[in-house]
Amino acid sequence: MRRTSRRTAALVVVLAVLVGALVGDAVHLLAGGGSSGVKATAEVQGQAVWPEGMRRAPDFALPDSQGGRLQFASLRGRPIVLTFMDSQCHQECPLEGRALAAAFRQTPAADRPLVVAVSVNPWEDTPGSARRAIKRFGLAGYHWRWLLGTKAQLETVWKKYRIFVHRTSGDIEHTD
Repeated sequence: MRRTSRRTAALVVVLAVLVGALVGDAVHLLAGGGSSGVKATAEVQGQAVWPEGMRRAPDFALPDSQGGRLQFASLRGRPIVLTFMDSQCHQECPLEGRALAAAFRQTPAADRPLVVAVSVNPWEDTPGSARRAIKRFGLAGYHWRWLLGTKAQLETVWKKYRIFVHRTSGDIEHTD
């Protein structure tokens, strides 16, 4: 196996474990098993889970893949999973999507949160690619909003949530 292939495989395993842990924490909190403090994963910049009322999520407004517009503050009081994804990705984003789908299958329908995915690929994400990604990730049929926008619009949201996004040749590197 080439050195870069091993590194890529190791990165995929590490990210899968981190995503699994974060999804597990979210499901645990939704099931009423939350703690009184913020639960954050220090190794992954910008990712945290916190109990209701502990911290107000920064507001933003973006167009969604269904032709609507979402004002994030309108969701206050509802359980939300906010994630940052690339609909064109065939590496880490599908792993995260499948981990969310697995968590949803184990969560009673009435307790499932709304998933809000903010695009990290303003160059190629489209309403059609978002719908295909949701299907490909196994999330069709669950409550989803995939938010799109221009690079400038999305950068504002990325900054508020401390999301790192870097476009490379053939890939988008980003935090979740």
